Amino acid sequence: MFNRSHMPRPRAPGSRSDREGGQLLVIFAMAIIGLIGMTGLIIDGGDTFLQRRDQQNAADVAAMAAGYAALNSQDYNAAAQAVAATNGYTNGTGGVTVTVTAGSGTYTVDITRPHQNYFAGVLGFASWNVSTTATVQAGIPNGAFGAMPIIFNEKAFGKAANKSQNTPQNFDEPAVGGEDVPQTDSGFNWTVFCTANGNPCNGDSSTVDSLINQDGTSTVVKLNDLIGPLNSGSHTTLFDSLAGKVGTAYPVAIVNDDGAMVGWAWFHLTGSVGGSTKQISGWFEDQVNAPPLLVVQGGGTAGGVYGGYSVDLIN
Repeated sequence: MFNRSHMPRPRAPGSRSDREGGQLLVIFAMAIIGLIGMTGLIIDGGDTFLQRRDQQNAADVAAMAAGYAALNSQDYNAAAQAVAATNGYTNGTGGVTVTVTAGSGTYTVDITRPHQNYFAGVLGFASWNVSTTATVQAGIPNGAFGAMPIIFNEKAFGKAANKSQNTPQNFDEPAVGGEDVPQTDSGFNWTVFCTANGNPCNGDSSTVDSLINQDGTSTVVKLNDLIGPLNSGSHTTLFDSLAGKVGTAYPVAIVNDDGAMVGWAWFHLTGSVGGSTKQISGWFEDQVNAPPLLVVQGGGTAGGVYGGYSVDLIN
């Protein structure tokens, strides 16, 4: 006998099962979108980081090019634009903008380029801009880090023979008397790089010796800082300490006849004798384009080119 009670009942439209199925589809779709979005952030974000790193390198070298061009009386904007283009960032192409601005001895390059997204577009971010900036300080160095406590008259740097590594020159301390500032092209003296804000500073051998033993100053000395030449006297210990630095080049202060610093130079030390003669020997290196010679804002104005120009990346 046929029993109708065992037959499956047809499911009414809009039943609970249909509603649950529809909800699952919505949740699944939202999960897919979220998954794609997360994938986009990971992949597109990582690719953006790579672009930014490459773009920063381009901004750095473009800013350096602007600085060197300006020092050589060339068009700094054209130089920066050319270097940026060489590195794949041509102004006005593919949404790229390259701007170059000049300040007081500073040159800044800003580069912006869109990043084309692959997955993040699902969330409405088809692209986003990537911006980088770089600034250099360019000019005649007016500051030095690691300067040896030695001063030379600008006549010494100007003498051609003092720049020949083939025949290192000898330099003597000032003669005993009231003059502590070297006045000739073959003289030198010790200094403590005194920075007492206008107050008198006493130069002493102990301070000079400490500066020698620590390979020069541990801070930046600027041209408008005060310096205190060491009084004439027996400084045998200083010559002995400096003898341990033979074979190395250090920044040294160049002064005028009045003892005011007018520039920096590199001096390659070849000898230091503290006997009855008391001399140091070496030569000046003409071209230096890297720290520790620095261009410092508010550090004073160099009176001449002693040791080459400097272009330093500061941002």
